[in-house]
Amino acid sequence: MKGLLVFAAAVVTLSIGAVAVAAPATTLTGTSEWSGRTLSEPGAVNVVHGTFEGPLGRGTYEGTLTGGASFTSADCAGVVCQPVTGAITFSGNRGSFTGVVQPGSVVAILDIHPRIESRTFTLTLRVTDGTRGYTTADGLLTLSYESTLTRFFDDNFNLITTISDAGELTGDLR
Repeated sequence: MKGLLVFAAAVVTLSIGAVAVAAPATTLTGTSEWSGRTLSEPGAVNVVHGTFEGPLGRGTYEGTLTGGASFTSADCAGVVCQPVTGAITFSGNRGSFTGVVQPGSVVAILDIHPRIESRTFTLTLRVTDGTRGYTTADGLLTLSYESTLTRFFDDNFNLITTISDAGELTGDLR
């Protein structure tokens, strides 16, 4: 019985330690330029850029994410989904690395209203091409990234279109 209590205490201690070690996400904030999603060019294309900050460092990011043939699925949280290809380069004081989009990554495209459209990316990124502090960096990162287009009229009845992006990058570089 005493051995069972010691074992249970050890399991609880290890569980608490594992939760405490989990690193917070690196946050991304930025904007993008959209193209695609027409009858002649059905693949969504997002050129993304902005800043990042968190456990992976601080700096800027820039890349292109391209959607493929549209499909619908219960697993995809959107009206239309597309597989995604592309890459994002992260650059900062510690150096730079590129995250190459891996198979299985998707974008969910949701046209909420003519004034609001959303593209929600769920991406797995393979880390490549590291420089300086990231030279030996390797691993897979997960990026949850939302890009929202909003249209509205200003006080002079000019149509204003804004695109705001935000996301969280998780995972560990080796």
